[in-house]
Amino acid sequence: MDPADIPLIQSLAVSKTLRSDRLIWHYTKSGKYSVRSGYRLARELQKEVEVGPTCTVLRAQAWKLEVPSKVQHFFWQVASGSLPVKERVAFQGVRCDVTCQRCGSAVESINHALFECERSCLVWELSPIHTPSTGFPYGSVYSNLDFLYSKVFSSSGGSSIGYLLPWIIWIIWKDRNKKVFKGVEAEPMDIINEATNDKLLWEEAKSFAVNLLPPQPPPEDRVTSVCCKVDGSWKSSDPLEGLGWWYGTHNDRTLLLGARSLRCSPSSLHSEFNALLWAMESLRAAGIDCQNFESDSAELVAMVQAPDDWPAFTHLLEDFHSLRSSFPSFSLTKIPRLSNVRADRLARSSRPLVSEVAFVNSDERNYNRDDQKGFRQVLKYVNR
Repeated sequence: MDPADIPLIQSLAVSKTLRSDRLIWHYTKSGKYSVRSGYRLARELQKEVEVGPTCTVLRAQAWKLEVPSKVQHFFWQVASGSLPVKERVAFQGVRCDVTCQRCGSAVESINHALFECERSCLVWELSPIHTPSTGFPYGSVYSNLDFLYSKVFSSSGGSSIGYLLPWIIWIIWKDRNKKVFKGVEAEPMDIINEATNDKLLWEEAKSFAVNLLPPQPPPEDRVTSVCCKVDGSWKSSDPLEGLGWWYGTHNDRTLLLGARSLRCSPSSLHSEFNALLWAMESLRAAGIDCQNFESDSAELVAMVQAPDDWPAFTHLLEDFHSLRSSFPSFSLTKIPRLSNVRADRLARSSRPLVSEVAFVNSDERNYNRDDQKGFRQVLKYVNR
């Protein structure tokens, strides 16, 4: 075997049920094909080399604007050159007059429609934005977008003015469509007023929706309830991974805990899953019927809820379903990382060990990675 492949082969989980091998899509974590991953792979295989400036950043900026999603998509179209102005429509093979219907003096390109048309220029002159006398609007739509984004995402133009700019461009485009399809158009000052009103109405609608959210149910009395928190610690350069779990009450009283070092898995998500499996095995061996398991890994929770979407973890899911039958009221919920400090500390402390060791005890003070004497007080001791 190639020496570089040996650690990967050793980290693979082996089916305990002699399940036949199957093909999976290893370009995603789950092993399930997605159009996004296929598109990304196709682009990588083409080995395209971009020469000169790229518009990727401008397209990405569109999704950061504080505007409705349809307006964000509009700005993405502008940056990607796909806005359906007459020049673009004609380029796609549609026979039409490419002259701008608002001014009738030039070809209607994206930059012309939004920035260079006489009516658009009047709007920008009346807008509260401070424009340099020899600069904006520029002859390139990308330069204009870059200039406006610099105003939106900085305080140089004032926060209220900066947030208004995307709405002005959006209303200019809507006014252009009214002229093309209905033959009507608004005065430049009316366009600015409409942009201001739409911005205020959208912000009011957002705050109104937040206030209408249903009240959260009162927290349950969890003083006497118990749960098991699990976590994994993984680093690709380390030969071992760390597993940790903490079982106790919600008033932070420790009932049982475990820490373990194990041969490194293929990924951090495998480590999270191994931590859950080992916690279930340990609690079952101790005769504890734990109903509530908690993890800070959203992917682990999703995997348990929809196992068919994660073919890359088939073998581990088989082990999980076998253990799941021992916990009639099993549940796994997502918790914040700051709420999982104990399990995280146990997992991190186990990863730097020099050999595979398992530690289970009822007192976390007995476990210290700098003091191996703690392992003499374990309920279970394994050193392979």
